[in-house]
Amino acid sequence: MRPVSGAYSAAQVPGAKTLRRELRETMLHKLVCLPYDDWMDAFLQPQPGDAPIDDNAFQGLFDSVPLTKGETEMYDPFVKAVNEAGILEGFVLAKTYSKADPTDKDGLKADGGMYAAGSPAVTEERTDWATVEVFIECKTSNSCDPYDEQTETGFPYADPRRDALGQITTYASHVFKYQQRTHHFSLVLFGSFARLGRWDRSGIVFSSKFDYKKEPAKLARFFTRVARATAEARGHDLTATRVVQGSADHELLVAWKTKELAEDDYAGRRFVKTLKDDWPWWRLRVQDGEHGEGEFLVGEPTFTQPGVVGRGTRGYIALCVSDPDTPLVYLKNCWRVVHDRTELEGNILSYLNEKDVANVPTALYHGDVPGQRSISQTFLGRTKVATRAGPVQVDAAQAPEEVMTGATQDTAQNDGVKNCPMKTHQHYRLVVKEVGMPLEEFPCGEVLVTVIIDAINAHEDAYNKAQIMHRDISVGNILMVPYRIGEKTYYQGLLGDWELSKRLEDMTKEARHPDRTGTWQFMSVNTLKQPKSHVQIADELESFLHVMIYCAIRYLPHTCKNVGDFLYHYFDDGTRRADAEGEYTCGAHKNFVVSTGRLQTHSFDPIIFLRHPLETPNADETPDPACSDSSKQEHPGPSSDSSLTTNASKKVSVIPPEKRHPINNIFATLLGWFSARYHLLDADADDAAAKLDSNGQKKEIPPIGTPAYRRYMRNTVLQSSSMFNPPPPHNRKAEVVAAANNLQSHTAMLRLLATETDGGAKDWPGPEDKMPDQLDPNYNPNKPEKTKRAAPEDEGRAPPPSKRLRSLASQA
Repeated sequence: MRPVSGAYSAAQVPGAKTLRRELRETMLHKLVCLPYDDWMDAFLQPQPGDAPIDDNAFQGLFDSVPLTKGETEMYDPFVKAVNEAGILEGFVLAKTYSKADPTDKDGLKADGGMYAAGSPAVTEERTDWATVEVFIECKTSNSCDPYDEQTETGFPYADPRRDALGQITTYASHVFKYQQRTHHFSLVLFGSFARLGRWDRSGIVFSSKFDYKKEPAKLARFFTRVARATAEARGHDLTATRVVQGSADHELLVAWKTKELAEDDYAGRRFVKTLKDDWPWWRLRVQDGEHGEGEFLVGEPTFTQPGVVGRGTRGYIALCVSDPDTPLVYLKNCWRVVHDRTELEGNILSYLNEKDVANVPTALYHGDVPGQRSISQTFLGRTKVATRAGPVQVDAAQAPEEVMTGATQDTAQNDGVKNCPMKTHQHYRLVVKEVGMPLEEFPCGEVLVTVIIDAINAHEDAYNKAQIMHRDISVGNILMVPYRIGEKTYYQGLLGDWELSKRLEDMTKEARHPDRTGTWQFMSVNTLKQPKSHVQIADELESFLHVMIYCAIRYLPHTCKNVGDFLYHYFDDGTRRADAEGEYTCGAHKNFVVSTGRLQTHSFDPIIFLRHPLETPNADETPDPACSDSSKQEHPGPSSDSSLTTNASKKVSVIPPEKRHPINNIFATLLGWFSARYHLLDADADDAAAKLDSNGQKKEIPPIGTPAYRRYMRNTVLQSSSMFNPPPPHNRKAEVVAAANNLQSHTAMLRLLATETDGGAKDWPGPEDKMPDQLDPNYNPNKPEKTKRAAPEDEGRAPPPSKRLRSLASQA
């Protein structure tokens, strides 16, 4: 599964259409449907003393809702009918289709929703994601049902249905983003039919569809019960308290906003920036079995993981109100995956701290939030609810037994359904001492590399001292902690987010989760192509390289003319697998760059990093590839001696060595090593594949010289995975092996980075090499720029990778 557009995507504002498509794909195998009565009994049981709903009392309630005049004509009659039915108590329905939430950069507008009476969303008729209780989507056509009961998984195939599923998933994602929720509810109207939905971090449980015009009591029963339900039953997290005006917490935070902070108090200044007036503030409770209970005040998250299913990670700079000695800390709020071999991240950090692992965060508090675990997965495969599970308070008295035992996809969890694609998620919070700066804020290229050195040292220490592999190297998981010596500021690198780490003794065991492990943009080519393979040191080192390239292409001077295009094709793109819907493997451009060792744009122009921005850039100039450092690598890969040509119709400008950035040699050398690694991996894979037939059985090689032998050799060539790297000449094979061996441990890469940043040996630029973000904030890969082609492409330009298959026989 490719990533949803987010902080590290080329498209920072992907647009509603793209967001709907991406989030819709995340819901594959995450949809469940229950009969209406079972759905209501499972999630919204009547309160003690509630009188039964008289079905006859609501006949004709929705007769005035038109179905042939367009969606907007449905809203007013529907909202009026529910509001006047006297079933909502302290809530009301509001039409919100015309105005978006002013804090929402995506500009999403739900058609309507249930809000507390007196809410600004009601009086202003606008969407308010921070306070909506039930969002409502209306469609006039029966063909817009987001759930398809005729498919095996319920995932719809018809475009109108898929669009509807994508739309409501974006709304559900926003509710989780703005509120502190365990789950929440939704209503979809399509024609005269309706479906109820309950969303949590495992997926959505739909009710069976029903004709709300013929059976209006079913909707009346839903609204009655949800309005009378407790806040906990409606999905509110009771360990999170909204900070309201006039409270002591509110006065404390307002005082922080007016506080005079020291120039070097970066943590305090960042905390104040999160206290936005238009964003809800919260008091969060963390319950730690060893250290007791901690209370923390937070504003807007510094990081939010988009989407519905998954960990839903949010990070906060938090004010600790229970421990004055550590006033500002970093709090991670997530829904961890439950598995019998998964360790709590706080325990992992404490163990790393005990082992004196350098450059990792210091754990203070951590613990599961009691009683808050996803339950959607427990209904998968059921036609009826076997156990009348309580609505939200997930404890032994209310939840199915497997919810409490932590059974997941590896156990018989869903009435005998094994390898369940819906994971069990447990709400979890972790507090660490250090408040780091984002890696993207490195002050100059040299600091970027030295911070990466610190992170690799942390990775090496964890591997050697604690026998733990990190397995999720990314830009967001490497932080900088500034400190001063005299008048000069230095930066310590910190490797955080150890949630997906694994002990070395468990590395050879069956994968805990069926998905890839890591952050898509920074995963190695090998991990993306072989998701079931065990992560190796070389894969982690490659991820560090991808992190450096990502930061450099956005913030250092270079010759790449379209940063968004490079970021999309190198980091975001993927190749769709033909054998699995919604599944992707490594994108072609990332595969090409790492396999060939050539850092190039998607149009095959070399990328050269510069000490300073070009003073007079010429749109008609292309850097001379002969000046690219990839032509003189210290440890070349199998393709380092290949020559590149550029469009002869363009004027070629030579970039002299004194204008080239020292980071070029780091990239060229490392790419040479990884190119060598993939040559050897591909050769091994080709050799293994050549010995097996289509059924996985050992091939019988025909006698040499026969027609059958020629057919055998031709098929072997066509099945080769070495599309980018032809075998090296015989006299260079030892060199290739030596280059690849540099990635067997951390030592060679650390030595290279340390040597290249040694102030006495290399002259690195200062802050002048740090550029403002060069990624166009409006870049959208689905809307390419329109350019006029001046002339046909020159024949000398390297063709696309898919057309560069070479004959192995001819190079033997």
